[in-house]
Amino acid sequence: MNFLAHVFLGNAQPSAIVGQLCGDFVRGSKLDGFSEPVQAAIRHHRSVDSYTDRHEINLGARELFASPHRRFAGIIVDVVYDHFLATDWDTYSDVPLQEYVDLVHESLASHESMLPDNLKRFAPILQSQKILQNNQHRSHIDLTLKRLSQRRKSMLPLASAAPFLWQRETELKRAFDAFFPQLIAFASRQDALHDNKSPAEELPASEAKGKHG
Repeated sequence: MNFLAHVFLGNAQPSAIVGQLCGDFVRGSKLDGFSEPVQAAIRHHRSVDSYTDRHEINLGARELFASPHRRFAGIIVDVVYDHFLATDWDTYSDVPLQEYVDLVHESLASHESMLPDNLKRFAPILQSQKILQNNQHRSHIDLTLKRLSQRRKSMLPLASAAPFLWQRETELKRAFDAFFPQLIAFASRQDALHDNKSPAEELPASEAKGKHG
């Protein structure tokens, strides 16, 4: 999942939001520089990514893309899922999107001393360019894919991915609508495990649509 989905899964808890973001900027198992709640959220982030990557709905969504974009289909799907979450935000959260985004930036500022250097550099960009809330706009998704294509030469095909993405918007939105409630249920079970509670049984998607945040 991409940034907006991960911070959403922080459930409006500052340390969890920070850990969810750190998950994209920290490698390896050595997490001693973080508080225990942030460490837990980093591990939660990793479990969410693993669950997302292997889920049959998302494997099917990636099959919608042909070469040269098939190789990057996981990235493309992650990016467009943030778009769908932003446009459907009120379905999943009782906290307005802008208010939640403000909480994200406040959480990063209050935990600045423990942020990895790469996230310290990125946090002001995240805020000044309004990256989280701009996921509502197609033009921002197109720009995100172009920026990702510039990371290294092998990722250049992402620069031309947007037209193919929007051609498949209906199928991808259907995949998101089926998958995201299941992700929320999975994330809730992971939270329960961390809290030393008995994990809930697998919830049908129809029972997993309660609002978060």
